[in-house]
Amino acid sequence: MDAWCVVPNCGSVLIRDLQNVIRNLLLRKLDPLDTFNEVAAATLVLTGFQHVSRVGEMRGHSALLSALVERWRPETHTFHLPVGEVTVMLEDVSYILGHPINEEAVTGRSDSSHEFLVENCIACFGREPGPDDHVFGKLHIAWVRRCRDSEPCDTQESLERYVRAHIFCVLGTIVFPDKSTVSLNSKFLPLLRDFHRISGWSHWRRHTRNIQRSTAHFRRGLDDMGVDDFIWRPYMGVGILDVLAPHLVLCSTQSPLVSFECIEWHPTDRVRRQFGMQQLPPGPAFDLSYDHCKRLTGAQNHEWGRIYIQWVNRWTVDRYNTLQLGEEIIDFHPLPVYYDWYTQQYGIHLRLSDRVPGEQVGADEPQQQQEEPAGPHQEVPPHEQQEQVSLLIPSIMIIRFINCNQ
Repeated sequence: MDAWCVVPNCGSVLIRDLQNVIRNLLLRKLDPLDTFNEVAAATLVLTGFQHVSRVGEMRGHSALLSALVERWRPETHTFHLPVGEVTVMLEDVSYILGHPINEEAVTGRSDSSHEFLVENCIACFGREPGPDDHVFGKLHIAWVRRCRDSEPCDTQESLERYVRAHIFCVLGTIVFPDKSTVSLNSKFLPLLRDFHRISGWSHWRRHTRNIQRSTAHFRRGLDDMGVDDFIWRPYMGVGILDVLAPHLVLCSTQSPLVSFECIEWHPTDRVRRQFGMQQLPPGPAFDLSYDHCKRLTGAQNHEWGRIYIQWVNRWTVDRYNTLQLGEEIIDFHPLPVYYDWYTQQYGIHLRLSDRVPGEQVGADEPQQQQEEPAGPHQEVPPHEQQEQVSLLIPSIMIIRFINCNQ
Protein backbone atom coordinates (compact mmCIF):
# COMPACT_ATOMS: atom_id res chain seq x y z
CA MET A 1 0.00 0.00 0.00
CA ASP A 2 1.21 3.51 -0.69
CA ALA A 3 0.73 6.82 1.11
CA TRP A 4 -2.94 6.82 0.15
CA CYS A 5 -3.69 6.09 3.83
CA VAL A 6 -4.91 9.25 5.54
CA VAL A 7 -6.08 10.42 8.92
CA PRO A 8 -9.84 10.99 9.19
CA ASN A 9 -11.03 14.54 9.81
CA CYS A 10 -7.57 16.05 9.35
CA GLY A 11 -7.47 17.65 5.92
CA SER A 12 -4.57 16.59 3.74
CA VAL A 13 -2.48 14.95 6.45
CA LEU A 14 -0.84 11.73 5.22
CA ILE A 15 0.09 8.94 7.56
CA ARG A 16 3.79 8.59 8.30
CA ASP A 17 3.37 6.10 11.10
CA LEU A 18 -0.03 4.43 10.94
CA GLN A 19 0.33 2.65 14.26
CA ASN A 20 1.07 5.89 16.14
CA VAL A 21 -1.99 7.47 14.56
CA ILE A 22 -4.17 4.49 15.53
CA ARG A 23 -2.94 4.66 19.11
CA ASN A 24 -3.90 8.34 19.21
CA LEU A 25 -7.40 7.47 18.03
CA LEU A 26 -8.08 4.96 20.79
CA LEU A 27 -10.15 6.01 23.78
CA ARG A 28 -7.73 6.13 26.69
CA LYS A 29 -9.36 8.47 29.20
CA LEU A 30 -12.92 7.21 29.43
CA ASP A 31 -14.90 8.11 32.52
CA PRO A 32 -14.43 5.21 34.97
CA LEU A 33 -17.32 2.83 35.52
CA ASP A 34 -19.72 3.17 38.44
CA THR A 35 -18.77 6.75 39.34
CA PHE A 36 -22.01 8.49 38.44
CA ASN A 37 -24.18 9.55 41.38
CA GLU A 38 -27.71 8.48 40.51
CA VAL A 39 -29.06 11.27 42.71
CA ALA A 40 -28.12 13.60 39.85
CA ALA A 41 -29.83 11.51 37.16
CA ALA A 42 -32.99 13.63 36.97
CA THR A 43 -30.93 16.82 36.73
CA LEU A 44 -28.80 15.28 34.01
CA VAL A 45 -31.88 14.43 31.96
CA LEU A 46 -32.75 18.13 31.87
CA THR A 47 -29.62 18.75 29.80
CA GLY A 48 -30.35 16.00 27.25
CA PHE A 49 -27.02 14.24 27.95
CA GLN A 50 -28.59 10.87 28.72
CA HIS A 51 -27.64 8.86 25.65
CA VAL A 52 -24.09 9.20 24.37
CA SER A 53 -22.42 6.93 26.93
CA ARG A 54 -24.61 4.03 25.84
CA VAL A 55 -22.13 3.55 23.00
CA GLY A 56 -19.91 1.83 25.54
CA GLU A 57 -16.23 0.98 25.42
CA MET A 58 -14.67 -1.11 22.66
CA ARG A 59 -11.31 -2.68 23.42
CA GLY A 60 -8.90 -4.22 20.95
CA HIS A 61 -10.48 -2.41 17.99
CA SER A 62 -7.27 -0.86 16.66
CA ALA A 63 -7.15 -3.44 13.86
CA LEU A 64 -10.61 -2.55 12.58
CA LEU A 65 -9.82 1.12 13.06
CA SER A 66 -6.67 0.69 10.95
CA ALA A 67 -8.64 -0.96 8.16
CA LEU A 68 -11.15 1.88 8.15
CA VAL A 69 -8.54 4.64 8.29
CA GLU A 70 -6.89 3.15 5.21
CA ARG A 71 -10.08 3.80 3.26
CA TRP A 72 -10.76 7.37 4.38
CA ARG A 73 -10.16 10.16 1.88
CA PRO A 74 -10.16 13.66 3.39
CA GLU A 75 -10.75 15.39 0.05
CA THR A 76 -14.13 13.65 -0.35
CA HIS A 77 -14.86 13.24 3.38
CA THR A 78 -15.90 9.62 2.72
CA PHE A 79 -14.76 6.03 3.13
CA HIS A 80 -14.14 4.28 -0.18
CA LEU A 81 -15.47 0.71 -0.06
CA PRO A 82 -15.89 -1.68 -2.99
CA VAL A 83 -19.66 -1.03 -2.80
CA GLY A 84 -19.23 2.73 -3.18
CA GLU A 85 -18.60 5.77 -1.03
CA VAL A 86 -20.02 5.80 2.50
CA THR A 87 -19.61 8.10 5.47
CA VAL A 88 -20.82 8.95 8.95
CA MET A 89 -23.91 11.10 8.75
CA LEU A 90 -25.87 13.33 11.07
CA GLU A 91 -28.39 10.51 11.16
CA ASP A 92 -25.78 8.28 12.83
CA VAL A 93 -25.02 10.99 15.37
CA SER A 94 -28.69 11.35 16.25
CA TYR A 95 -29.49 7.64 16.55
CA ILE A 96 -26.23 6.39 18.11
CA LEU A 97 -25.29 9.33 20.31
CA GLY A 98 -28.82 10.62 20.94
CA HIS A 99 -27.73 14.12 20.03
CA PRO A 100 -30.00 16.79 18.49
CA ILE A 101 -28.47 17.80 15.18
CA ASN A 102 -30.56 20.78 14.13
CA GLU A 103 -29.06 23.32 16.48
CA GLU A 104 -26.63 26.23 16.44
CA ALA A 105 -23.04 25.67 15.33
CA VAL A 106 -20.77 24.55 18.18
CA THR A 107 -18.37 27.42 18.37
CA GLY A 108 -16.89 29.94 20.75
CA ARG A 109 -13.57 31.02 22.17
CA SER A 110 -10.43 29.01 22.73
CA ASP A 111 -8.24 30.81 25.26
CA SER A 112 -5.21 29.38 27.03
CA SER A 113 -4.93 32.26 29.51
CA HIS A 114 -5.06 31.64 33.26
CA GLU A 115 -7.80 34.24 33.66
CA PHE A 116 -10.10 32.46 31.19
CA LEU A 117 -9.56 29.12 32.92
CA VAL A 118 -10.16 30.40 36.45
CA GLU A 119 -13.23 32.47 35.54
CA ASN A 120 -14.95 29.54 33.83
CA CYS A 121 -13.99 26.97 36.47
CA ILE A 122 -15.47 29.12 39.20
CA ALA A 123 -18.61 29.71 37.14
CA CYS A 124 -19.05 26.00 36.30
CA PHE A 125 -17.65 24.14 39.32
CA GLY A 126 -17.59 26.76 42.08
CA ARG A 127 -13.87 26.37 42.69
CA GLU A 128 -10.49 27.39 41.30
CA PRO A 129 -7.93 24.84 40.08
CA GLY A 130 -4.57 24.79 41.77
CA PRO A 131 -1.28 25.33 39.91
CA ASP A 132 -0.85 21.57 39.44
CA ASP A 133 -4.39 21.05 38.13
CA HIS A 134 -4.01 22.63 34.72
CA VAL A 135 -1.51 23.28 31.97
CA PHE A 136 -1.70 25.70 29.06
CA GLY A 137 -5.48 26.10 29.01
CA LYS A 138 -6.27 22.45 29.74
CA LEU A 139 -7.62 20.99 32.97
CA HIS A 140 -6.37 17.72 34.37
CA ILE A 141 -9.24 15.26 34.15
CA ALA A 142 -8.45 13.95 37.63
CA TRP A 143 -9.17 17.39 39.12
CA VAL A 144 -12.47 17.69 37.25
CA ARG A 145 -13.53 14.26 38.49
CA ARG A 146 -12.58 15.20 42.04
CA CYS A 147 -14.73 18.30 41.73
CA ARG A 148 -17.62 16.19 40.52
CA ASP A 149 -17.30 13.37 43.03
CA SER A 150 -16.92 15.69 46.01
CA GLU A 151 -20.23 17.42 45.34
CA PRO A 152 -22.80 16.45 47.99
CA CYS A 153 -25.67 16.77 45.47
CA ASP A 154 -27.96 17.99 48.25
CA THR A 155 -29.01 21.29 46.66
CA GLN A 156 -30.00 22.29 43.15
CA GLU A 157 -26.80 24.34 42.85
CA SER A 158 -24.69 21.36 43.90
CA LEU A 159 -26.53 19.07 41.48
CA GLU A 160 -25.90 21.48 38.62
CA ARG A 161 -22.17 21.70 39.46
CA TYR A 162 -22.00 17.90 39.53
CA VAL A 163 -23.72 17.60 36.16
CA ARG A 164 -21.55 20.30 34.58
CA ALA A 165 -18.40 18.44 35.64
CA HIS A 166 -19.81 15.16 34.35
CA ILE A 167 -20.78 16.63 30.98
CA PHE A 168 -17.37 18.29 30.69
CA CYS A 169 -15.78 14.85 31.12
CA VAL A 170 -18.16 13.38 28.53
CA LEU A 171 -17.30 16.11 26.02
CA GLY A 172 -13.57 15.70 26.46
CA THR A 173 -13.40 11.90 26.64
CA ILE A 174 -16.18 10.58 24.39
CA VAL A 175 -17.59 13.26 22.11
CA PHE A 176 -14.49 15.34 21.30
CA PRO A 177 -11.46 13.36 22.54
CA ASP A 178 -7.97 14.38 21.54
CA LYS A 179 -4.50 12.89 21.92
CA SER A 180 -4.18 13.83 25.57
CA THR A 181 -4.81 11.06 28.09
CA VAL A 182 -4.92 13.30 31.16
CA SER A 183 -6.42 16.69 30.27
CA LEU A 184 -9.60 18.32 28.99
CA ASN A 185 -9.77 21.43 26.79
CA SER A 186 -11.22 24.44 28.61
CA LYS A 187 -12.87 25.76 25.43
CA PHE A 188 -16.04 23.78 26.28
CA LEU A 189 -16.51 25.39 29.70
CA PRO A 190 -18.34 28.55 28.51
CA LEU A 191 -20.95 26.30 26.87
CA LEU A 192 -21.77 24.84 30.29
CA ARG A 193 -22.08 28.04 32.34
CA ASP A 194 -25.77 28.61 31.63
CA PHE A 195 -27.15 25.33 32.90
CA HIS A 196 -30.55 25.74 31.27
CA ARG A 197 -29.04 26.16 27.80
CA ILE A 198 -27.03 22.94 27.88
CA SER A 199 -28.18 20.32 25.39
CA GLY A 200 -26.57 17.09 24.20
CA TRP A 201 -25.94 13.57 25.85
CA SER A 202 -25.29 11.56 29.29
CA HIS A 203 -23.91 8.79 31.50
CA TRP A 204 -25.02 5.20 31.16
CA ARG A 205 -23.55 2.00 32.55
CA ARG A 206 -20.96 1.01 29.95
CA HIS A 207 -20.34 -2.42 28.54
CA THR A 208 -16.97 -3.49 27.20
CA ARG A 209 -16.69 -5.20 23.84
CA ASN A 210 -13.50 -6.93 22.76
CA ILE A 211 -12.47 -7.39 19.14
CA GLN A 212 -9.65 -9.90 18.60
CA ARG A 213 -8.87 -9.93 14.89
CA SER A 214 -6.00 -8.56 12.82
CA THR A 215 -5.97 -5.59 10.47
CA ALA A 216 -5.43 -8.04 7.61
CA HIS A 217 -8.65 -9.83 8.57
CA PHE A 218 -10.71 -6.63 8.49
CA ARG A 219 -8.94 -5.34 5.40
CA ARG A 220 -9.90 -8.52 3.56
CA GLY A 221 -13.43 -8.31 4.93
CA LEU A 222 -13.84 -4.80 3.58
CA ASP A 223 -12.31 -5.86 0.26
CA ASP A 224 -14.84 -8.67 -0.10
CA MET A 225 -17.85 -6.66 1.06
CA GLY A 226 -20.77 -6.80 -1.36
CA VAL A 227 -23.68 -4.42 -1.78
CA ASP A 228 -25.93 -6.66 0.32
CA ASP A 229 -23.34 -6.87 3.10
CA PHE A 230 -23.51 -3.17 3.87
CA ILE A 231 -26.62 -2.04 5.73
CA TRP A 232 -27.54 1.09 3.83
CA ARG A 233 -30.54 2.03 5.98
CA PRO A 234 -29.70 0.71 9.47
CA TYR A 235 -32.34 2.76 11.30
CA MET A 236 -35.43 1.74 9.39
CA GLY A 237 -38.03 0.79 11.99
CA VAL A 238 -35.82 1.96 14.87
CA GLY A 239 -37.58 4.27 17.30
CA ILE A 240 -36.15 7.58 18.41
CA LEU A 241 -37.02 9.96 21.20
CA ASP A 242 -39.77 12.44 20.44
CA VAL A 243 -37.44 15.37 21.16
CA LEU A 244 -35.03 14.15 18.47
CA ALA A 245 -37.53 13.17 15.78
CA PRO A 246 -38.02 16.74 14.42
CA HIS A 247 -34.25 16.97 13.84
CA LEU A 248 -34.12 14.06 11.42
CA VAL A 249 -35.33 16.16 8.50
CA LEU A 250 -31.86 17.72 8.46
CA CYS A 251 -29.92 14.44 8.20
CA SER A 252 -29.35 14.75 4.46
CA THR A 253 -28.12 18.34 4.41
CA GLN A 254 -24.97 19.00 2.38
CA SER A 255 -23.34 21.48 4.73
CA PRO A 256 -20.29 22.30 6.84
CA LEU A 257 -20.22 20.87 10.35
CA VAL A 258 -18.71 23.38 12.76
CA SER A 259 -16.92 22.71 16.05
CA PHE A 260 -14.67 25.56 17.19
CA GLU A 261 -11.49 25.31 15.03
CA CYS A 262 -12.65 22.08 13.35
CA ILE A 263 -14.68 22.20 10.14
CA GLU A 264 -15.87 18.98 8.51
CA TRP A 265 -17.97 18.64 5.36
CA HIS A 266 -21.18 16.60 5.30
CA PRO A 267 -21.00 15.17 1.74
CA THR A 268 -24.51 13.78 1.40
CA ASP A 269 -24.48 14.24 -2.39
CA ARG A 270 -21.88 11.45 -2.58
CA VAL A 271 -23.70 8.93 -0.34
CA ARG A 272 -27.32 9.21 -1.46
CA ARG A 273 -27.86 5.45 -1.13
CA GLN A 274 -27.46 5.88 2.63
CA PHE A 275 -30.67 7.90 2.42
CA GLY A 276 -32.40 5.35 0.21
CA MET A 277 -31.93 7.31 -3.03
CA GLN A 278 -30.23 6.53 -6.31
CA GLN A 279 -26.61 7.62 -6.66
CA LEU A 280 -25.27 9.20 -9.82
CA PRO A 281 -21.64 10.31 -10.28
CA PRO A 282 -21.27 13.30 -7.94
CA GLY A 283 -19.73 16.63 -8.79
CA PRO A 284 -16.26 17.70 -7.67
CA ALA A 285 -15.46 17.14 -4.00
CA PHE A 286 -16.02 20.21 -1.84
CA ASP A 287 -12.73 21.80 -0.78
CA LEU A 288 -12.54 23.23 2.75
CA SER A 289 -8.89 24.12 2.15
CA TYR A 290 -6.97 25.01 5.32
CA ASP A 291 -10.16 25.43 7.34
CA HIS A 292 -10.44 21.63 7.40
CA CYS A 293 -9.24 21.12 11.00
CA LYS A 294 -6.45 23.49 11.89
CA ARG A 295 -3.60 22.48 14.14
CA LEU A 296 -3.58 24.55 17.34
CA THR A 297 -0.17 25.21 18.88
CA GLY A 298 1.12 27.82 21.27
CA ALA A 299 -0.96 30.35 23.19
CA GLN A 300 -4.61 30.50 22.19
CA ASN A 301 -7.01 33.43 22.11
CA HIS A 302 -9.34 32.90 19.17
CA GLU A 303 -13.00 33.71 18.64
CA TRP A 304 -13.89 30.93 16.23
CA GLY A 305 -17.40 32.22 15.66
CA ARG A 306 -15.88 35.29 13.99
CA ILE A 307 -12.96 33.52 12.31
CA TYR A 308 -15.30 30.98 10.72
CA ILE A 309 -18.25 33.28 10.19
CA GLN A 310 -18.63 32.06 6.58
CA TRP A 311 -19.08 28.45 7.72
CA VAL A 312 -21.31 29.36 10.65
CA ASN A 313 -23.52 31.40 8.32
CA ARG A 314 -23.58 28.66 5.73
CA TRP A 315 -24.82 26.20 8.35
CA THR A 316 -27.29 28.68 9.81
CA VAL A 317 -28.78 30.00 6.57
CA ASP A 318 -28.34 27.30 3.93
CA ARG A 319 -28.66 23.96 5.69
CA TYR A 320 -32.28 23.53 4.60
CA ASN A 321 -31.48 24.41 0.99
CA THR A 322 -29.17 21.45 0.32
CA LEU A 323 -31.28 18.49 1.47
CA GLN A 324 -31.05 15.39 -0.73
CA LEU A 325 -34.33 14.65 -2.53
CA GLY A 326 -35.42 11.76 -4.72
CA GLU A 327 -37.57 8.67 -4.99
CA GLU A 328 -36.92 5.84 -2.57
CA ILE A 329 -35.11 2.83 -4.04
CA ILE A 330 -35.36 -0.85 -3.17
CA ASP A 331 -32.34 -2.17 -5.07
CA PHE A 332 -29.11 -0.71 -3.66
CA HIS A 333 -26.85 -2.07 -6.38
CA PRO A 334 -25.03 0.84 -8.03
CA LEU A 335 -26.19 2.17 -11.36
CA PRO A 336 -23.77 1.18 -14.17
CA VAL A 337 -22.98 4.83 -14.87
CA TYR A 338 -22.02 5.36 -11.22
CA TYR A 339 -20.07 2.12 -10.88
CA ASP A 340 -18.09 2.83 -14.06
CA TRP A 341 -17.22 6.30 -12.80
CA TYR A 342 -16.35 5.04 -9.31
CA THR A 343 -14.05 2.24 -10.44
CA GLN A 344 -12.31 4.52 -12.94
CA GLN A 345 -11.70 7.08 -10.22
CA TYR A 346 -10.74 4.83 -7.30
CA GLY A 347 -10.50 1.26 -8.60
CA ILE A 348 -6.87 0.67 -7.66
CA HIS A 349 -7.69 1.51 -4.02
CA LEU A 350 -10.75 -0.70 -3.62
CA ARG A 351 -8.95 -4.00 -2.94
CA LEU A 352 -6.20 -3.04 -0.54
CA SER A 353 -5.32 -6.63 0.42
CA ASP A 354 -3.97 -7.15 -3.09
CA ARG A 355 -1.58 -4.25 -2.56
CA VAL A 356 0.04 -5.55 0.62
CA PRO A 357 2.89 -7.90 -0.38
CA GLY A 358 2.66 -11.37 1.12
CA GLU A 359 -0.45 -10.65 3.15
CA GLN A 360 -2.26 -13.77 4.29
CA VAL A 361 -5.22 -13.92 6.64
CA GLY A 362 -7.09 -16.77 8.29
CA ALA A 363 -10.64 -16.63 9.55
CA ASP A 364 -9.52 -16.92 13.17
CA GLU A 365 -6.20 -15.12 13.00
CA PRO A 366 -5.47 -13.33 16.31
CA GLN A 367 -4.96 -9.60 16.39
CA GLN A 368 -1.41 -8.54 15.63
CA GLN A 369 0.08 -6.25 18.23
CA GLN A 370 2.72 -4.65 16.02
CA GLU A 371 1.76 -4.10 12.39
CA GLU A 372 3.76 -1.95 10.05
CA PRO A 373 1.92 -0.19 7.22
CA ALA A 374 3.30 -1.29 3.87
CA GLY A 375 4.63 0.99 1.18
CA PRO A 376 6.33 4.38 1.10
CA HIS A 377 5.20 7.30 3.25
CA GLN A 378 5.23 10.93 2.27
CA GLU A 379 6.58 13.52 4.63
CA VAL A 380 4.11 16.20 5.68
CA PRO A 381 5.02 19.88 6.11
CA PRO A 382 4.72 20.87 9.80
CA HIS A 383 1.99 23.43 9.11
CA GLU A 384 -0.21 20.69 7.65
CA GLN A 385 0.06 18.37 10.63
CA GLN A 386 -2.96 18.09 12.91
CA GLU A 387 -2.82 17.72 16.68
CA GLN A 388 -6.40 16.82 17.44
CA VAL A 389 -7.75 13.73 15.72
CA SER A 390 -11.50 13.22 15.73
CA LEU A 391 -12.70 9.86 17.02
CA LEU A 392 -16.28 10.35 15.90
CA ILE A 393 -15.93 9.27 12.27
CA PRO A 394 -13.94 6.03 12.71
CA SER A 395 -15.73 5.07 15.95
CA ILE A 396 -19.20 5.33 14.48
CA MET A 397 -18.06 3.46 11.37
CA ILE A 398 -16.78 0.72 13.69
CA ILE A 399 -20.21 0.52 15.29
CA ARG A 400 -21.88 0.33 11.87
CA PHE A 401 -19.41 -2.28 10.63
CA ILE A 402 -19.87 -4.46 13.72
CA ASN A 403 -23.65 -4.25 13.37
CA CYS A 404 -23.36 -5.25 9.71
CA ASN A 405 -21.40 -8.37 10.64
CA GLN A 406 -23.43 -9.72 13.55
